[in-house]
Amino acid sequence: MPSRVTLLSSALTIVAVLSLAAQTTQKPPDPQRPTFKTEANYVRVDVYPTQNGSPVKDLTVADFDLLEDGISQKIDAFEFVQVRAGMQGERRDPNTIAESREALRDPRARVFVLFLDVPHVTVHGSWNIREPLVRLIDRILAPDDLIGIMIPRMSASDIVFARKTEVVAGGLRDRWPWGERFTLAEDEREMMYQACYPWQTEDMKPVVREMVARRRERMTLDSLSELVRWLRYQREERKAILTVSEGWLLFQRNDDLTRPRVIDPRNGTLEPIPGPEPIGTGPDGRIRIGNTMGTETITKTECDRDRQYLSQIDNDRYFRDIIDDANRGNASFYTVDPRGLPVFDSPIGPEPPPPPSVDHQILTRRLDNLQVLANNTDGLAVVNSNDLEKGLRRMADDLTSYYLLGYYSTNAKLDGRYRNIKVRVNRPGVDVRARKGYKAATEKEVTEARNAAAPAPVPEHVALARNALEGLARLRGSAAFRAHAIALQGDTATIWVAGELAAPAKESTTADITATAGELTASATAALAAGQRGFVAPLVLKRRLTEPVDVRVRVAPVSGALPFTDMVRIEPSDGLAQPLMFRRGPSTGNRLEPAGEPGFSRTERARFEIPLAADGKVTAARILDRNGTPLELPVTLSERTDASGQRWSTADVVLAPLGAGDYVIEITGSVAGAEHKRLTAFRVSR
Repeated sequence: MPSRVTLLSSALTIVAVLSLAAQTTQKPPDPQRPTFKTEANYVRVDVYPTQNGSPVKDLTVADFDLLEDGISQKIDAFEFVQVRAGMQGERRDPNTIAESREALRDPRARVFVLFLDVPHVTVHGSWNIREPLVRLIDRILAPDDLIGIMIPRMSASDIVFARKTEVVAGGLRDRWPWGERFTLAEDEREMMYQACYPWQTEDMKPVVREMVARRRERMTLDSLSELVRWLRYQREERKAILTVSEGWLLFQRNDDLTRPRVIDPRNGTLEPIPGPEPIGTGPDGRIRIGNTMGTETITKTECDRDRQYLSQIDNDRYFRDIIDDANRGNASFYTVDPRGLPVFDSPIGPEPPPPPSVDHQILTRRLDNLQVLANNTDGLAVVNSNDLEKGLRRMADDLTSYYLLGYYSTNAKLDGRYRNIKVRVNRPGVDVRARKGYKAATEKEVTEARNAAAPAPVPEHVALARNALEGLARLRGSAAFRAHAIALQGDTATIWVAGELAAPAKESTTADITATAGELTASATAALAAGQRGFVAPLVLKRRLTEPVDVRVRVAPVSGALPFTDMVRIEPSDGLAQPLMFRRGPSTGNRLEPAGEPGFSRTERARFEIPLAADGKVTAARILDRNGTPLELPVTLSERTDASGQRWSTADVVLAPLGAGDYVIEITGSVAGAEHKRLTAFRVSR
């Protein structure tokens, strides 16, 4: 039923686009920043004092009293943090999933998760919130902060955290109709309910409708619960969950949902009592249990099981458990109703709306639950407001200045018990929101953490391959423009930058390239003719590289379109250089086109070109799988010299024999008589 899943596809697309924001490497930590200790009994507390709704920014350590389980604690670390939103160019994204997870544990970096409650936001709501949400993210995100995106159908462990906001903003603007509330979007389970209970009587219709509503609400709460617990084990410091939702009813037990309904009002026939599935043959002649009329097996037993389960859920209790878990895990919810100031909760059609008094009760309950979630986790709620911008500005103010306290607990027992934290300010009229408590570590957890710090050894070839594969975290298949850069060391360093447009340029334009290493800067301009997709341009830095090189590429706009920008970081290394990449296939004709990232199709040929120093040469190349095992796939080696006299070693690979997956090309050679290997990961799609 394509028409019913269109909006679902849009929702999943936006999350895929937003989640692929990880693009460049992490910014080195500032050595002047204070270091917070991490002993088992050391506790960090974020404190948000306000007066008349505005942050208080002039407190000293003497103004604070901090108690744990009623016992006063000495504050060993104190700092007022005033966050300055960073420009896009200041933000450096983690280059791999491992770096992303490591960045999460930095106590100085704030962590935000944007939770888009797809089943409980209307299409109008997703349109209404897009620009205010983009501006909020721009206001609150500092250069070292991290943001990730999640929807109910995702697992928390799938979240990709990044620092740049331009991809997030582009996704929210371009793919705004992600809300599914009151749309025809249904997943397979919900379609199965329709097939299991096809009797469209006035007595039967509410059953499927309530089953779907209960299941969707439970799915959202399950996701929030998983997110809170997952974040708790990623970092101790405060986490902010920006939740965009139109609220929840918090269904409770309803035994009436399982009452047999009238399926034929003419004679009062009731629906069948749940029992064994019928056995028959399907259209393919095979014996099957369940529905035998269609091409797919529909098991009414599963529907009845879901109906029984959904009738017994207590989402109100579950909701309060999530709040307790959030307080234990130091996570705060900032809730936003994207409708602004709603008058009614239900639309006029196609289903008849409830009476106005009932609709008002439903609307009030939804908004109250958003307020309860925020208030009880030290966050803020933007609900029932006709000025979303004002509410989100207040939220931004709350998130951009706070006090960071640290103390050694006087209770050093490793008993795993929950300990309450109370923070007070000795100034009249000041309200304080702070972490409510924490769960102490156990001896077992401390031992396991120490053991985890010393991972089991893996074979060297496996470790090298896995290390190379981490570079694939930068892949952004849906990006309109991608850039790649390599460097060749010498008395001077030569940088080659390759750029690739997703679609050929409609008219001629140029790309401005800047490479910066410390105080040293070089720039170049590359021309892009109409119909051309890629370019390669060299730059020269007039000394040997001893520090990372930041490369910025900006393709000038054409025909009123926005410019394309990308940033790449190159780490200095000796030995063989990294290769430039080229592709040839159905989309390029007989031409080799520069590749902006290591992603190829099975229908293409890939070329990897390594620049050679005067005393350098390449002797062998082979393809490895993701575990470093060589594959029987030929690699054709040759050498060429370009117009500038630069020698290049080329390695050509036909990708058709490979299945979709991740691979590594290992190139072996020598520089100044010493052998070197260069491993480069690439991804093959169908």
